[in-house]
Amino acid sequence: MIPPTRLAQALEAGDVLTLQQAYLLASLFETLGAALLGYQVTDTMRKGVVDLAIYEGREKELVLGQIAVLTGCGAWLLIATFFKMPVSTTHSIVGATIGYSILLHGTDGIRWSKNRPLHCGLILLPFLYFLCISVNVFAVTFEGSHYIGLDKWPLWAVLSLSFGIGLIAALITRFFVVERLKNYILVNTSDGSEQIKVVSGVNNSNSETTRNSSNYRRISEPVNNNGTTTEKSETTLLTQKSASEKSKIEENGQEMLQNNQNGSLGNASIRPASSLLSFFRSSKPEDPYASRLFTFLQVLTACFSGFAHGGNDVSNAIAPLVSLYAIYDEGSVHQSKHTSIYLLLYGAAGMCVGLWLLGHRVIYTVGENLTRITPPGGFAIEFGAAITVLFASKLGLPISSTQCKVGSVVAVGLVQAHPVVHWSVFRNISLSWLVTLPIAGLMSAGVMFLLKMIAL
Repeated sequence: MIPPTRLAQALEAGDVLTLQQAYLLASLFETLGAALLGYQVTDTMRKGVVDLAIYEGREKELVLGQIAVLTGCGAWLLIATFFKMPVSTTHSIVGATIGYSILLHGTDGIRWSKNRPLHCGLILLPFLYFLCISVNVFAVTFEGSHYIGLDKWPLWAVLSLSFGIGLIAALITRFFVVERLKNYILVNTSDGSEQIKVVSGVNNSNSETTRNSSNYRRISEPVNNNGTTTEKSETTLLTQKSASEKSKIEENGQEMLQNNQNGSLGNASIRPASSLLSFFRSSKPEDPYASRLFTFLQVLTACFSGFAHGGNDVSNAIAPLVSLYAIYDEGSVHQSKHTSIYLLLYGAAGMCVGLWLLGHRVIYTVGENLTRITPPGGFAIEFGAAITVLFASKLGLPISSTQCKVGSVVAVGLVQAHPVVHWSVFRNISLSWLVTLPIAGLMSAGVMFLLKMIAL
């Protein structure tokens, strides 16, 4: 993988850095990011995409599969770099992994979803508390009751109070409520298999019932003579409408369509999408002296971005290698040990070698050809993309840092005083993203097919 886009803007905007300086900083911070953050994303890639249980007793298949991933993914990334396409390492690794696994075991070998609803719910809980409480506080205080003087509060005070109370509620939830709530749920809630059994059970009176408890409700369903219930989804029951209701909805829809032929929606006119861009777009050209101040900040955020990239994309790239080592070391497909720091450093070294040898080919695609980037714009690009990637790395999410960076470049290009985005370049980049997953998968499957013919 060639990770040059992390420092592309710092290099091209305002001659902030020379090529060699950008390479040195990128190498340093890619390595630090991989060593300090990479373990979480690596664990997700090597254990979360493929169902390891299906390879139990078939360690040789999994080993050959990881070799196929490295070969197919590496070949596609080299081809893409040769044609100056900033493709996603994450998509390449995921596509290659899916490719070999489907060849060996069809769709059964892939974890298409993550069955940890409680874990995901607990992560979202503080954010949901923040959102709900902030909205409620805002609704109460904004132009509120004149009896207690809320109608005289300025908007900034209302927003500050809403945000502050919501943030306090989120912090309390995160540090005091989440763990207690998790323990309470685990202690007081039966497991899913028992719940399914209870809901699916059929009693002797030909009706589907739940356990006799105040916490459950009775559900009557018709059953066949052989004792099985007829299939009737809850979604169908909830979405059934009478004929009159359906016709009324259709009539209202036709009326709304007729009223909106002139570009209006009732009494509210539809604003063009460009109004949102004009709101953020600056009408004044950048002051060259003030712009120069951002050159130092841009170098800082470029280093920040390289650090985040090392924590995410390096981890994705070496996940197959980590799996190979873990299977060899443990003799099991379960890979219970943590990722070795030496493997993370090895992956970072490979990234740096790729950057120094081939990085310039992709730097100019993102740093120059896509849009004009100034130091303030480069600062915004690096900061926005780095925050996104860093947050995803802490959550163990293998997202595409390439897409984060290109998206930031396009957004900044649109809101400049003189917006210029070369859409033909963006189109080619987008097409390369679309073909990455299937091409990497096909290449990995092809390598796996050859290995299967030779070694299995």
